[in-house]
Amino acid sequence: MPLNTGTLDISSLLDVTFQSVAEYGLSNIEEILRDDLEAHNAIAEDMVGNLCEISTDRQRKYGASVEGEMVEVDEYGQAPTQRNAVGSTVGFPLRKFQYNLGWTSEWFKRHTPADMAKAVIGAQKAHLKRLQTDIKKAIFLSSNYTFTDHLVDNVDLAVKRLVNADSMAIPNGPNGETFTASTHTHYNANATLTTTVATELIDDVVEHGHGSMVRVAINRANEAAWKALTGFQAYVDPRIVYRASDTPGQTLDITRLDNRAIGLFGAAEVWVKPWVPANYSFAWDAGDPNKPLVFRQDMPEDFRGLRVAASLESHPLYAEFMEAYFGIAVWTRTNGAVLQFNNATYQDPSL
Repeated sequence: MPLNTGTLDISSLLDVTFQSVAEYGLSNIEEILRDDLEAHNAIAEDMVGNLCEISTDRQRKYGASVEGEMVEVDEYGQAPTQRNAVGSTVGFPLRKFQYNLGWTSEWFKRHTPADMAKAVIGAQKAHLKRLQTDIKKAIFLSSNYTFTDHLVDNVDLAVKRLVNADSMAIPNGPNGETFTASTHTHYNANATLTTTVATELIDDVVEHGHGSMVRVAINRANEAAWKALTGFQAYVDPRIVYRASDTPGQTLDITRLDNRAIGLFGAAEVWVKPWVPANYSFAWDAGDPNKPLVFRQDMPEDFRGLRVAASLESHPLYAEFMEAYFGIAVWTRTNGAVLQFNNATYQDPSL
């Protein structure tokens, strides 16, 4: 009889329900979980990669463009030295998150590999949920704050939001446009969603030179309102049978209703995203190498991604927790703009 061969993964552990962990063998399980966590962390990095630059930096300088003017002089003249404004420091927090496991020697004797697999899957889902929560907070909360880097050396970091009229230096636009730092903001509001305010949302990003691949992320509950805007070009449901008079266009993804592109509005592709609060939308340039956010990881490579926090390295599955060290904050303050369209003035959503 031929042998059934293949790669063991965490789904194979879910089938082991009549044998204890100790009987199944910790070394077998450790290899399966290690490979599964590597795959999970790759998926997590890919998920944040559209919005975040992945880095170990904890702060950077972000600020004004070099500007000045050419001064006419005579044959013996000399133009005065021109000094440029210095940018502001932008900080990125680093936080520690845990998911309780309680794996002890006694636990291994009383529970099955299926129980272990369920715990790991639960931790992975909690990890992805936390990533989405921190992305939402970084984008939709509008006030700067100070973060004490308590996991490193207790240095205070100035964490900034998108451009928010805080008088910090703003780089010039691509055609030399200048912006009043004390009043210019990328957190805007209107009582209703209109073609005008939706266009202004996109222009807030484009006027700063971010125009290679502009996207607008919206909540699924607001899909009909965006499709009703003048000039919106909806992608076509592939289940529709075309008539001779129809012109086929971009097809609509029907595999996931809460995470898909639904059409074009002006210069932007509109996406339904699960992390956008209802009655808010976020525009950014997904093609710009200067991402809106930074996803900060810890310096030691062993602390990156979701991991089993073993009590002893010689016994990698004897652990009370699964842990993840990361932080998400705004980096390119001009590559992103938020619109709230159910209120006259901007209010931070409850997250």
